[in-house]
Amino acid sequence: MDDHLRAVIIVVISGLVWSFGPLVVKNMTDPQLYQLPYLVIRGMTVATIIAFYLFFNEGLNFIKKLFQIDGVTIIGGMSLTTAFLGFIYSISYTTAAVTLFMLALMPFLASLIAFIFLKEKISKQNFISMVVAFIGTLVMIYASAFSGSFFGLIMGFVSSLGFAAFSVALRSKSDIKKFYILIYGGIFCALFSALLMIINNQDFYIPIKNVYLSMTHGTLVASGLILFSIGSKQLLSGELTMLSLLEVVGGIFWAWLPILGINEVPSMNTIIGGAIICVAIAMNSYRFDKKRLQNLTR
Repeated sequence: MDDHLRAVIIVVISGLVWSFGPLVVKNMTDPQLYQLPYLVIRGMTVATIIAFYLFFNEGLNFIKKLFQIDGVTIIGGMSLTTAFLGFIYSISYTTAAVTLFMLALMPFLASLIAFIFLKEKISKQNFISMVVAFIGTLVMIYASAFSGSFFGLIMGFVSSLGFAAFSVALRSKSDIKKFYILIYGGIFCALFSALLMIINNQDFYIPIKNVYLSMTHGTLVASGLILFSIGSKQLLSGELTMLSLLEVVGGIFWAWLPILGINEVPSMNTIIGGAIICVAIAMNSYRFDKKRLQNLTR
C-alpha cells in the first residue's frame, strides 16, 4: 500500500469517527442552554488526549516544545476553536441538514485559502471531485426542512471556514509539529468558552449527562484529529477536507440507526446523495498526481 492510499484511508476513517459528533450533541439535555460549559469540557478533553499522544511519541520533551509556538500554530489553534464553537452553536440552533450543508463547503474554502497562502493549485480532477461531492450534499438535503434560525446557518458557515483554515495551517506544518496546533485548539476553545461564561455571568453548571457526552465528544474529536493530521501531509488541502466529508454521510446514518435512539429515517435523496459523495471520494483517489504533491512539500 503506497503512502497516498494509506493517507486516504486514514482521513476517511477520521471522517467516520467525527460522524458520531452530531449524534452526541443531539442527545444533550437542553443543548441551547449548555453550549459553553460543554465546550469547556470538550476542549480540555481534546487537549488532554493530544497531550498524552505527544507524551507517548516524544516523552517529556513535548512540554518544552509546547511553549515554542509560532504564528501558524496560533492561527491554526484559533481556527480550530472557531470550528468547534461554530459547530456546536449551529447544530443547537438549526437542523442537522443545514449544519452539514455548510460543512460541505469546506473543500472549496480550504482550496481557496491554500491557493492564496500555500500556492496550492487545484487540478481538474480534484476540482471535479469536489463539485461532485458538493452536488451529492445538495441531493442529500434537497426537500429537507430548513427549519431553525439564520444564526444557526451562519454559525455553520463559520465552522466550515474555521476548519478549512485549520486544515491549511496543518498542511503547512511538518510531522509531529502539527499536533501542537491540536493542543492549542482544545486549550483556546476551553479558555474562550470560559471567558464568554464569565462575561455573560453564566454559572458553570451542566447536567451530569452532558458532562459525559462532552467528554465522549472530545474523545471522538481528538481521535479524528489525530488521524486527520497523520494523513494531512500526503493530501492537498481541498482533498483533505473533501475526504473527511464522510462525516456528513455517517452523521445522517447514525441519526437514522434505530438502536442509537434518534431514529431519523433517511430519505431516498439522502441515500443517493451519500452514494454520490462516496463516488467523488473514489474519483479523487484515482490516478492521483503524486509529483504535484511532492513539489509542494519540498
